[in-house]
Amino acid sequence: MLHPTNCNTVWFVLCMILPVLLQTVEAATYECKNEKYMSEDYCVYRNVVHDGRNAIEFKAPSSKEQHVAFLNSNLKHIPKELLSAFPDMRVLHVVNSNLTSVVIPNKLERLYASNNFISKVIVHQSPATTTMTELMLDSNRLLDVSNITRQLKKLEILNLSGNEELAKAKAIDLGNFDGMKNLRDLLLAGIGAYYVDNDRGVSFPELMLLDLSNNDLITSNLAVKVFAPMPKLETLRLAHNKITKLDVLQLTENNKLKEIYLEGNDFPCEYQALLVKHLIESRVEFPVDHKNAECLQGYMKQNDMCCRGSIMIVDDITIFSAKRESN
Repeated sequence: MLHPTNCNTVWFVLCMILPVLLQTVEAATYECKNEKYMSEDYCVYRNVVHDGRNAIEFKAPSSKEQHVAFLNSNLKHIPKELLSAFPDMRVLHVVNSNLTSVVIPNKLERLYASNNFISKVIVHQSPATTTMTELMLDSNRLLDVSNITRQLKKLEILNLSGNEELAKAKAIDLGNFDGMKNLRDLLLAGIGAYYVDNDRGVSFPELMLLDLSNNDLITSNLAVKVFAPMPKLETLRLAHNKITKLDVLQLTENNKLKEIYLEGNDFPCEYQALLVKHLIESRVEFPVDHKNAECLQGYMKQNDMCCRGSIMIVDDITIFSAKRESN
């Protein structure tokens, strides 16, 4: 049995602590301001901090705001309060915000979420009702994008570059993008790919830009036929791989290629000269982004690109020349 003095002490402590425990935690409140950002009108939030546990409230000049951006912010997840505050949101900009996951709500059309730590994408849209046209998820930690390719069938621009472990078994199967008939730009640079496959011959009727640069592609793992179902392909980026030869003749016959990026590969100089000559004759440009880059030992600069100068692959040159003469 408690002594009366102890009882008084206990009740005193409870009277002091209970109100604090029962008090509703006040939510952190942020209000966005209408600003011109990235050449568009956005309602911009700055310095927002949310770890997924603290209560948070979002205010805006109008409930009809459709373009929302976060700058200098730290968001582990997309708060559900944000989605409730902007039910008609069409564009969301959350670049470099430390996100580990991201949500694509029903009416969203464009999402810019580059340079985060995203490993999970939650999609609330269906193939039949999707409104998404542009999705920028470069430089994240994605391992699987099957829900994106399965549900966001109307995407026109998809950037998955810089997700270094995205290529399963070191291969990128273009067949995974089956049904995405509206794709114009597909960026798959730096995803750890050794192989590019399209065994099912999936077509990309509107694709104009394909970026496969900064991977580990070698000649035997890159068949030019994978690009054949891309009749409107204008820009092909193959820079900074490990390619030693390329059937550029077939490549320029199957589409409307206007430019191809080839720097940073392993072409012998004699072979590279033939490639360049054919590209010039075919009126296909070969832009070089790093013209002043120094070449490694055993390599030399030719056409502003480093090429291997010590080994001559006579068979390749003979075959390439024979194909040119036969045409």
